[in-house]
Amino acid sequence: MRNFMYKISAFMEGRYGSDELNIALIVLSVIVSIVSRFVFNIPAQLILAFVSIGLLGLAVFRFLSTNLYKRSAENQKFKPAFKAVTGWFSLTYKKFRDGRTHRYYKCPACKAQLRVKNVKGTHTIRCPKCGNKFEKTIR
Repeated sequence: MRNFMYKISAFMEGRYGSDELNIALIVLSVIVSIVSRFVFNIPAQLILAFVSIGLLGLAVFRFLSTNLYKRSAENQKFKPAFKAVTGWFSLTYKKFRDGRTHRYYKCPACKAQLRVKNVKGTHTIRCPKCGNKFEKTIR
């Protein structure tokens, strides 16, 4: 067992490995594969299956690549989009979780999301990010 682990370690030396883009490619591949199961049009099902295999192949290619600079540059370009998507899901979850006790508003100046206690009346809200003050009425 120790010899096998040494061989795997030696094989992976100098290879790129995993990052956010690889994880997203694998998750997207699984989602496309699941969606293809619910498509009843055979040609469309085959196209989705090939897209799923292609995404998985791209993830494996990036994982085993020895061109570290290119793979890192690809990941750096992908990170803002990944952060936007995960941020949206995180905010949506927080809005669902805090639905009874808090309200979420956008600052009109800097567009930051602000959480305010759900208390009836007119409130003056100060944005901690930019210092802008604005009023909102909760009914």
